[in-house]
Amino acid sequence: MKLVKGHLQEDISAIFQQVMDQVNHEVLTRYVENPPISFLRMKLLYLFLTQLGLAKSMIHRYTVTSSLVQLALDSHESIGQGKDETLHAIRTRQLTVLAGDFFSSKYYYLLARSGDVRGIRQLAKGIEKINEYKMKLYREKKMDAEDYLQRKTEIEAQILLSFVEEMACDKKEIWRTFIYQMILIEQLVHDYEACRWNHNPGQYFDMLSLENGAFNSYRLLVNRIHQAVFQGRKLLNALSDTTVYEDLKQMIDEFVAKLDNQNALAEEL
Repeated sequence: MKLVKGHLQEDISAIFQQVMDQVNHEVLTRYVENPPISFLRMKLLYLFLTQLGLAKSMIHRYTVTSSLVQLALDSHESIGQGKDETLHAIRTRQLTVLAGDFFSSKYYYLLARSGDVRGIRQLAKGIEKINEYKMKLYREKKMDAEDYLQRKTEIEAQILLSFVEEMACDKKEIWRTFIYQMILIEQLVHDYEACRWNHNPGQYFDMLSLENGAFNSYRLLVNRIHQAVFQGRKLLNALSDTTVYEDLKQMIDEFVAKLDNQNALAEEL
């Protein structure tokens, strides 16, 4: 069945609420701020699984559990960023560790309760690969901005890619590359918006600035986004015969809309 934007949004909203129902905890909610949940990743996995013809209940279960895994990983990733050694900060970091473990236990519980051993094994492999990629990234001493971006994107996309790798699909390689490209665009646009609102854009832009200077780096970042969007559209064309094509196209268009305004156009000239 072909999805339309309204129906997709309704299902994603329902999935998001299921995730929030799982992560809400009186103590954690009071002391720990959860990492943001990526609606893009929810939609990508939802549409990929929909294209495979999986039952709606299974699509919801995998989208919910993959989001919980990502929350757990992002929670643990945020721990090393704090340098405040006050008692409050130390306790917050300790609770953040527990929050990550709590989210992990939730994904495992949901899959185990449904008897989905395949899903447990699949996500476990994805987590294992992520940890391997992170160790390689942290051990690398000599790396330019583009190398860092590529490796970071591999890490961020791995949970979704674990589903692509494990499930039968006629266009597996195209889906794998398209999902990677969309996660790349998501990261670049995040840095772009952070720059425009004077927030910390992250390590990629910091490395780009060291290599090219802050002013040139902003222009390079905008150009890099356009390149990534162009590649995304090319890959999307290879999925034009799928029933979820229009929804995937809408996702790219939403990114373009964030750039397509007078300020951005002026800055790109």
